[in-house]
Amino acid sequence: MNQLRTPAFWKLLLWFFALSLIPTGVVVVFVQRQMRDNVITGELDTIHSHAQAYAARAVAEPGSEQELAIEMMNITGGDAFFLLGADGIYITHSETRKIGRAASEDFSPDTLETMLSGKTGKIFDKNGGRLIGVYRASPDSPLAVSTAGINQVTENLNNFILDLLAPFMGAMLFAIFVAALIVFSFATPLIRITNYAREISKGNLNIQVNTRGLRGNMGALASNLVNFIKNMQNSILSLEQKVQDRDRELERRNKLLQAVSEVGRTTASYRNISELLQRTAYLIEEHFGYYHVGIFLLDERREYAVLTATNSEGGMRMLEKRHRLKVGGTSIVGYATENVRARIALDVGEDAIHFDNPDLPATRSEMALPLVSSGQLLGALDVQSIETQAFTEDDISTLQILAEQIAVAIQNAALFNETQKALESARLVYGETSREAWRKMLASQSRVGYIATTPGTVQKQTESLESTLAKAQELEGAVIGGNGLTLSAPLKIRGQLIGAIRLKKPDIAETWTQDEINLVNALMDQLSGALESARLYRESQQRAARESLVSDISARISAVSNTESIIREAVQELGQAFSNTSVTFQLAGQPDGRKQAEGPRRGETTLEQGTDL
Repeated sequence: MNQLRTPAFWKLLLWFFALSLIPTGVVVVFVQRQMRDNVITGELDTIHSHAQAYAARAVAEPGSEQELAIEMMNITGGDAFFLLGADGIYITHSETRKIGRAASEDFSPDTLETMLSGKTGKIFDKNGGRLIGVYRASPDSPLAVSTAGINQVTENLNNFILDLLAPFMGAMLFAIFVAALIVFSFATPLIRITNYAREISKGNLNIQVNTRGLRGNMGALASNLVNFIKNMQNSILSLEQKVQDRDRELERRNKLLQAVSEVGRTTASYRNISELLQRTAYLIEEHFGYYHVGIFLLDERREYAVLTATNSEGGMRMLEKRHRLKVGGTSIVGYATENVRARIALDVGEDAIHFDNPDLPATRSEMALPLVSSGQLLGALDVQSIETQAFTEDDISTLQILAEQIAVAIQNAALFNETQKALESARLVYGETSREAWRKMLASQSRVGYIATTPGTVQKQTESLESTLAKAQELEGAVIGGNGLTLSAPLKIRGQLIGAIRLKKPDIAETWTQDEINLVNALMDQLSGALESARLYRESQQRAARESLVSDISARISAVSNTESIIREAVQELGQAFSNTSVTFQLAGQPDGRKQAEGPRRGETTLEQGTDL
């Protein structure tokens, strides 16, 4: 009986009732029409027999036709009786007031024409709604007519039909209710499955279907559908999990790549190797979360990997103890540095070569990657985790890239330091060469000075050095005279003092300010640069002249093919090149003989042959 409480049942019942009304109405209307036609036909026969009886009695009882009409009307219960003349005038009529009046007042022309045609018969006046029975006893006798209203005839029929229809409709409704109940009992499983499928189509995969009472094919269908939905739910959950895992993996990879990028960008900005490696260790901890990161570098003899940078407290203690691991020794780092390839221990308890470090007791996983740049092993990157199975393939690939970047950064920093040292050495050598050249230049010439008295007037000054200039040279710094108007500043080139400059303001001027002193110092720096450039230019000219001289002498000597002529030409050219110089040339290996040509002055040549050079 729970089915009666469901909206679906009443909806189905209404549909059954609505659909049953159509054939029921058709049947009722058809039966009603058939019965009405039969009643009308029977009633026409009755009315015709009444007209015939009235005509017969009127012939049998002449003079009492009016009384007979009223009597017949009373006997039949309401039918109208009258005799109608050939002119259409009422001769008699059950309604006395109509005697002598024209029948056209009550009948249509067609109906009246049919009645007066003289034929005996039955007439159904549809327009007037009357049944008419016509009978003529003889051709000369008046027309006896009996009429009855159609409503009066069908009223009883309608009452009968209504009396019959009420129990019929009740029986039909009961039959519909029983049929709906039976159909719904069979349709309920299908409705359940349909509703279940509708909810599933809306995305509600968690809805449950009641399979109780489902048997046969319907039960199998429901069971298969439930299993299909469960499998689909599992597939969706699995797919969602895979998507989430993939998103997390992509996010993790993105973070790893960002970490590699940041480490590479950061390490590129460091030139000090210790600071570079220490910063790298902290960056790896920050982005990867490993509790210990150690960076090892090989010592000069390449026998040990020395811990150079770390991030953990245990690692700091190891740094203080100058922790080192032997290349090829029993350790992950030793293996990686000897074989120049990564070594991974996902569970250090099961790894035979893991070094059990008392400063790092929480280590459960460890990985060491060699630091190689341009084919040269520099050290190793060692990372350790407190979890087993801590390293994935992506971690290994990313850290390998990171190790390569660290190796390149280490090599770049080392090359930068070497370059800086080479530049510093070259600068020192060049500075010493420059200072030596200026010392020789200053020693080879007398004191030279210049004084500017008025704008555009410059005089050469060779007098002894003034006290303020001497003090500036002695102190190698700017010196202001006692009145504050005289400023003396030394002139130095690469640390070599070569002179000094004195500036004197008029007596009415203000004393020298710090900005003016800074300006003078800047000008002195520019002046020292210009003087150094002039010296270098002078040396380059001298060098070019010497090279030109050597080239000319070589050309002249090369033009002579005889040995003696070559020697003579060489001695002569050397004598001309060095003014007031005696040039002597002697061949070794001659027994006792000696030939000599002397030219003590320019243009003179001495040629000797002997055993000594």
